[in-house]
Amino acid sequence: MSEPQTKLQKYSAPALEKGLDIIEFLSLTDTRPNLSQLAAGIGRSKNEIFRMMIVLEERGYIRRFDGDTYGLTDRMALVGGVRSDNSKLSELATPYLDRMSDQIQLSSHFSVSTETGLVVIASTSAVQNYGLSVLVGYKTKLFGTAAGACMLSQVAEDAQRTDILTRAGAKLDANAKAAFDEAVASCQTNGFVVLPSPEAHAILEVSAPVIHPPSNATIGAMTVPIFGSDTLDNRKELIVSALLETVRQFQDKIAISMSTPRQSNLFI
Repeated sequence: MSEPQTKLQKYSAPALEKGLDIIEFLSLTDTRPNLSQLAAGIGRSKNEIFRMMIVLEERGYIRRFDGDTYGLTDRMALVGGVRSDNSKLSELATPYLDRMSDQIQLSSHFSVSTETGLVVIASTSAVQNYGLSVLVGYKTKLFGTAAGACMLSQVAEDAQRTDILTRAGAKLDANAKAAFDEAVASCQTNGFVVLPSPEAHAILEVSAPVIHPPSNATIGAMTVPIFGSDTLDNRKELIVSALLETVRQFQDKIAISMSTPRQSNLFI
C-alpha cells in the first residue's frame, strides 16, 4: 500500500522551490560561488537553475560580481522590513481612523510610499449611508495627489522633488507641476492640503502628512476623501480640524511604539 502524499508532494512548485533553494544557499555561504558551485551546493544542474538565476538577478534579489560569482543583495531585508513596518503602522492607524470617521461621518485612509507611488495600508468606511471608501492595497500616484503632496512636503529642494517624481514615472507637464508645487508649499505651511482627486471626478482629497516625531521624517499621509459639494464645503473646517487632531494623536502613538521610522522608498 502506497504512502499518502504530503501537501508539498501534492502541490509542488518546482520553479519556486529552485528559487528558494538558491536564496537560502546564498544566505548561508560566506563566499561568492559561481554558477557551477551554486548548482552543486543545492544538488541541481546548471541548466536547471540558469533561468531562475536570470530572474532573481533582474528582480534585484541576487547580484553577479566579476568572475561570474553571485551573492545576495539587501532586497530581501528591505522587503521584509517594509512589510513588517507596514503591518505595524496599519495596526496602529486603524483605531485612529475609526474614531475620526465616527466623528466626521466620512471614510478615511492611511497610505505610505512605495518605489513608484503610494499604497493604502489602513482604511475605514463611513458610518453614513453613502461615502467614499478606499480599499487596503489600493495604489496611487505621487504626482497630482493630496497624499503625494504631503509625502513630498518634507523635501525642500524643487530639484530633488522633480527627481523623485521622475523616478516614480511621473510625466511632468509644466503647468501641472507648478500647481502641484503650490500644493506641496501649502502643505508645508498649513500642515494639510486639499486637492481634487486625479482619478475620481468631483472628489476632493483632504490629506495631512504623518511624521515620525523622533526623526521628523514623513512616513505616510492620512486622507479624507469628500464630495466636492457646497454642503461638505461648509464642513471642511471641521474635517480639517478632526484630521489634524487625529494625526497629532497618531504621531504621539508612533513616537512611543516605533523607535525608528519606516524606511521610505521615496528618498533612496
